[in-house]
Amino acid sequence: MQRGTRGLLAALVMSGLALAGCNNGNPMAPAVNDGPMGGSGGVIVGPTWRLITIDGHAPIEGTTLTAIFSEDARVAGSAGCNRYSGRANAVTGRMLVGPLGSTLMACEANGVMAQEQRFLELLQESASYSVVGDQLRLGPSASATTLVFLAQ
Repeated sequence: MQRGTRGLLAALVMSGLALAGCNNGNPMAPAVNDGPMGGSGGVIVGPTWRLITIDGHAPIEGTTLTAIFSEDARVAGSAGCNRYSGRANAVTGRMLVGPLGSTLMACEANGVMAQEQRFLELLQESASYSVVGDQLRLGPSASATTLVFLAQ
């Protein structure tokens, strides 16, 4: 295969993969997050959100878990050891997250990998969000909060 043909083939494959992810059947159209004006759920796009509680407990000392929501319906951040990113639609208090992908580093510190796995599970299970002051609260429903972040 000639060099130019290989590059064109690679570009076509990447374009196809990108297009395949554009319509994931998400019922929360449009595929954008609440912007700086927010909705009734509050402002979510803009700050870096640093996790302050997971399942009601502080994260393991020395770990930093974050979430950054963008207007193009994405989330990215640190899960304590690895970086992650993926889809995240947040519209007027409702949320749909995932699938998320992450880097694959292994951290030796006691409990960090288990905390990271739990964080990513809870993030993907989030169906509701609210912003109260400088806190972002996520959970499986409006009455259950599993992750609490502080705006940075």
